[in-house]
Amino acid sequence: MAGEKPNYNEVKNELPNLPQVYTGTDAIYEEESVNMKDFVIGALVGGIVGAAAGLLLAPKTGRDLRSDVASQAEMIKDKSVTLSSTAKEKTVQISNQLKEQSTQLVDKVKYKAAKVPTVFDDGTVSYEGEEPLENETYEGVDMSEVSRPSSI
Repeated sequence: MAGEKPNYNEVKNELPNLPQVYTGTDAIYEEESVNMKDFVIGALVGGIVGAAAGLLLAPKTGRDLRSDVASQAEMIKDKSVTLSSTAKEKTVQISNQLKEQSTQLVDKVKYKAAKVPTVFDDGTVSYEGEEPLENETYEGVDMSEVSRPSSI
């Protein structure tokens, strides 16, 4: 067969234009590691250059800039005092509401607990074997409801 393609492994050394396998010995592809010392030095130099550029390109004089910063700091202080006093007032208001609601809830529970008579177990028969009391009332409480086991 004259139209067959040659095997690459057989002709790779004979033909100079064939692609070659990369061996990875080029210095350009070596992995570079950044040393922590170099990073710190670069950060310090960058900080110094940035500070110098900021001072040289500042639109205001040092005295004007300091007065602006002081006035804005005073304004922020006033706002924080106002916000903290508002937060304190709301916290006191909410805590008073919670106290009132919890007191009402405790009173309701105490009233309900005092209203229901205590059912005593004499230990002779478990509740599974007992028959419910029907149509018997004790001081206005339906005993069939009281004697029924609850799934709490």
